[in-house]
Amino acid sequence: MTIITLLSDFGSFYPAAVKGVILSRVRDVTLVDIAHDIAPQDVKAGAFALLSTAMYFPSGTIHLAVVDPGVGSERLSIAVESGGHFFVGPDNGLLIPAAESLGKPRAYEISLKLLGLRPSPTFHGRDVFAPAAALLAQGRHPQDLGPEIRPKCLSFGAPRRTKKGIEAAVIYVDRFGNLITNMRNPPPRQVRFKGIRLKAVETYSQAKRIEPLITVGSHGFLEIAVNKGSAAEAFGLKAGDRIELEESDCSE
Repeated sequence: MTIITLLSDFGSFYPAAVKGVILSRVRDVTLVDIAHDIAPQDVKAGAFALLSTAMYFPSGTIHLAVVDPGVGSERLSIAVESGGHFFVGPDNGLLIPAAESLGKPRAYEISLKLLGLRPSPTFHGRDVFAPAAALLAQGRHPQDLGPEIRPKCLSFGAPRRTKKGIEAAVIYVDRFGNLITNMRNPPPRQVRFKGIRLKAVETYSQAKRIEPLITVGSHGFLEIAVNKGSAAEAFGLKAGDRIELEESDCSE
C-alpha cells in the first residue's frame, strides 16, 4: 500500500478536500498528516517540518506539501524524485531540503496541459498536487507529468561569527515555544543571549524549572528552550528573527 504524506498551512477543513481528490482516484493508499498548522505562507517553516519527518518514511512514499504564497502566479508546480521518495508541491524551495537529505533530487514540471488540469487559481493543493500525487500512487513516474527542470532551492542560511560570538536565525518555533535555529553544532563555549546565560544540556530535564537552555534537538538543529516554559515568549521571538549568541570563557 502506497503512503502519501500531507503537509500544508491549510488549517482545518481544506486538507479534507485534498484527501477527497486523492481517494476518488486511488483507494489503496495510506494518508498520513505531517502538519496542517504551518504558519500561513511560511515556506521555510514548512520546509523544516518536511525535512524533519520525510526521512522516517519508507522508500516509495509520496510527500504532498503545500505552503504556497505564489499560488496562481507563474511559479511552477513540480514533482521531485530523490532517494526512492517522491515530492509534490510548488516550485518555491519547499520540497528541496527534504529531497536533498534523501539523495540527489530530479525535478519535473507538472504540466497542466499534459494532464488536462484546469485548476482554481487559489487551490492548487486540491486541483493540481492531489491529482499528481494520485497519479504517482497509481504507478506513474514523475517524468510522465512533464519536462525535467531545475527547481528553485531554499536555504536556511548559515550561522556566522561575530566579534561577540555567533549570529544565527530562528527557522522554526514549535508548539512548546522552543526556538529552533539554523545551527547544527553547539557553541564551543558558554553562551549568553540577551544577557541571559543559556545552560548547555543534552536533555531539558538537566535544566531547572523555567531555566533557559540550549541543546541539539532530535531534528539535529540547535534550539533555545526554557524548561517547562516557552523560549519564544520569554525572549519575544518568532521564526525568521535573527539572534546573536554571545560567547564567554566563564562558567557559572
